Amino acid sequence: KRPHAVYISPYDPEKKIYVVDDHQHAIFVFSNDGKKLLQTIGTPEVAGADATHFNRPTFLDWLPDGTFYVSDGYTGTRVAKFDKDGKFLMDWGKKGGPRGGGDTTPVETRPGYFSNVHGVAVDPKTHEVFVNDRNNHRIQVFDENGKYLREWSIDAEPSSLHLLYIGSGNTVWTFDRSTNKMVEYDFQGHLLYDWGTMGTFPGGLWGVHGMHVD
Repeated sequence: KRPHAVYISPYDPEKKIYVVDDHQHAIFVFSNDGKKLLQTIGTPEVAGADATHFNRPTFLDWLPDGTFYVSDGYTGTRVAKFDKDGKFLMDWGKKGGPRGGGDTTPVETRPGYFSNVHGVAVDPKTHEVFVNDRNNHRIQVFDENGKYLREWSIDAEPSSLHLLYIGSGNTVWTFDRSTNKMVEYDFQGHLLYDWGTMGTFPGGLWGVHGMHVD
């Protein structure tokens, strides 16, 4: 219904294709040629928050052993962890608010509470899990089992980070969909670099919705 993100795990020799469909509340795993549906994670058309249900999942990322984490999501308020075969292992996160984005009420500050879980990235070296708590304008960092470690705030209005990306690097990349900038942070949340401006000219950006690096 609405494929929100498409992936190939960098650790998968079969190069299976993962499609995160937030309107179907499911993740579909295909053969690399796209001809065979190998696995469905979640229950299509049925929203929920348990081992077999998502509530509008958004993104995912892997550990080197194939374990992966799903940000769940637009309506859900958790991160779900699965093993390399797609077996549910655990989840964490509670509903936190308000929505932010101009609301005069202070945004959520409690650790592990989310509003629009719209991005997840894993550091393959430390196994730290970085979660984009989008409506609360912050990035929360957890260990691989969901223990809260630290966070940093994205205080500039009207910030609306769209995704997080680490890959094999030593920094966190994101796109701010409101300011149309690509932004780089170190793992402690210090701003290292930002670039971009709104425009349809070469080099201009407008509502960037994804990125990946070879």
